[in-house]
Amino acid sequence: MPGKFYIALLVLLSLTVLCHSEEKIVRVATLEDYAPFCMKTEPIITNDFMVKPGSDAKGFEGYCWDLLRESFHEMGYTIHLIVSPWARAMRNVKIGKADLLFPAGKNPEREQVFDYSLEPTNSANFLIYVRSDDGIEWTGLNGLEGRLIGVKRGFNYGGMWSSAAGIKIYNVGTISMGFKMLSAGRIDGFLGYEYNWDYYLSREGTGHKFRKMPVFDTSHEYLVALKKNPNGKELLNVFDTGKKRLIRNGKLDAMKIRWFGGM
Repeated sequence: MPGKFYIALLVLLSLTVLCHSEEKIVRVATLEDYAPFCMKTEPIITNDFMVKPGSDAKGFEGYCWDLLRESFHEMGYTIHLIVSPWARAMRNVKIGKADLLFPAGKNPEREQVFDYSLEPTNSANFLIYVRSDDGIEWTGLNGLEGRLIGVKRGFNYGGMWSSAAGIKIYNVGTISMGFKMLSAGRIDGFLGYEYNWDYYLSREGTGHKFRKMPVFDTSHEYLVALKKNPNGKELLNVFDTGKKRLIRNGKLDAMKIRWFGGM
């Protein structure tokens, strides 16, 4: 009898090891303050989540997170999600702590380092916010020469911004800090991503204090992998395939309605 027990135990352990060895896991890094795409919704004990198919990360949400999570879950993957400030999230990918990073826009510097998914996660409109009582007129980026403009540290603002000359730059760590500095007159303008910055102002009820200059550039954002990651392109392809399934089964439309009212 004891012999049969040990044999049964060995079989059970073997099956357990086999199941774990076949579990598909993707390590993904993202930022914590990019509402409504990726954002903490409550204080959380850990910035590390193991998100199995059918589950979610407690205290973290957003449209891009829903899209990425559901795309990989469609393909049977468990997601090891690592949430941090943007600069650290990018570093986590570069040092091999994570396989993928999202959402990331394209610029020449990044394209030398990263491979991109074919399917975007979202889009971003770039524009300058100024105080409502500031009489500045928009004449294009060249008209900002000599002015001090706040930018969120480490963010991509497209090729037109990168090639603009004569603009003084002030880096800020958070969207709230940028608007506080703008309100106090410490900077002349705050460069932003329209939907995200508008979401913040709507939530804070402070939109009346500022006005927007016209959108000067637009970019899609993507999931990216380090070029030297041997599994990077394969994982990006998994995301692309999973997202296409969400399009076909109607789940993507449901996400858009939840977050943007069907826009």
